[in-house]
Amino acid sequence: MKEEVRKAGRVPLQYGNDTTKRVNAAQLEYLRPKMDFLDVRLKDMDEMGVDMQAVAVAVYQYYYWADAEVGARVSRVVNEELAESTSRYGGRFSPLGTVPMQDTDAAIAELRYCVEELGFKGLEIGTHINGEEIAAPRFEPFWAEVERLGAVVVVHTSGHNHMDRLADHNFLNILGHAFEATLATAHLIFSGVIDRYPNLKIVVVHGGGYLPAYAGRIDHAWRAREDVSEGVRLPPTDYLKKFYFDTMVFEPDQLKFLIDKYGADHILLGTDYPYDMGDDDPLDTIGRVEGLNQDQIDLISGGNAARLLGFGS
Repeated sequence: MKEEVRKAGRVPLQYGNDTTKRVNAAQLEYLRPKMDFLDVRLKDMDEMGVDMQAVAVAVYQYYYWADAEVGARVSRVVNEELAESTSRYGGRFSPLGTVPMQDTDAAIAELRYCVEELGFKGLEIGTHINGEEIAAPRFEPFWAEVERLGAVVVVHTSGHNHMDRLADHNFLNILGHAFEATLATAHLIFSGVIDRYPNLKIVVVHGGGYLPAYAGRIDHAWRAREDVSEGVRLPPTDYLKKFYFDTMVFEPDQLKFLIDKYGADHILLGTDYPYDMGDDDPLDTIGRVEGLNQDQIDLISGGNAARLLGFGS
């Protein structure tokens, strides 16, 4: 079964119009060694000045679409091989597990295996499970266990459901990913997950999407409308400030906004390696932010990640 699972491991990137498909196919030839071989990745990390990288499988290999039993077996194979492969490199990698979110009990079981048996510091999950929100009621025991274990959860976007409206100009990526991050974060806030589990450590990639930059709208609505504030005890941004966001917003002034609004202690270095939408020189991006002191730079460039992942005080 292990070999069968491996063969099923690659999912072709078939979204978008013909031009996007052609670009993706050409890019995959360049990306494949960077995704498959940690020695290649290490060379690039050294050039970027990155000492340690948290690594997980690509979003297209979460296998949420599979039968629950198959999903559980795939997750186990992926996690064990990720643990084995990264262990050879002297602490340069911190693996993040994957769990079969299509089955809550199986997801919790694999979460415990990742943390308690493999020593993983956390997981990476998608923004939705085949269209079901990660804040859905059935995930209540999952989030409770995540908090109990002190595991980090990286929420990584995986496109968007409105494929017909996002087919051209790679909108599925450049707009869809950011919107997915926005929607998933909002559901976690308004469903009360963050209120009930205040010690969750959730990192939202792509700078958290659009919500952190336009958060005043949700607070205004919370004050103005009963249907918005229903079940939401505090202003929504009180919960938003509990999340962590990466630096993947491309422009120094946008990164400065995130830092000023949510604190340098809630921003983590991001690269989106090895994709073309990534940042090949993330330390330079931080260095171009005006007005940062060395303590803030140290937090963003590594201190926050070390603290969340349990590698620092």
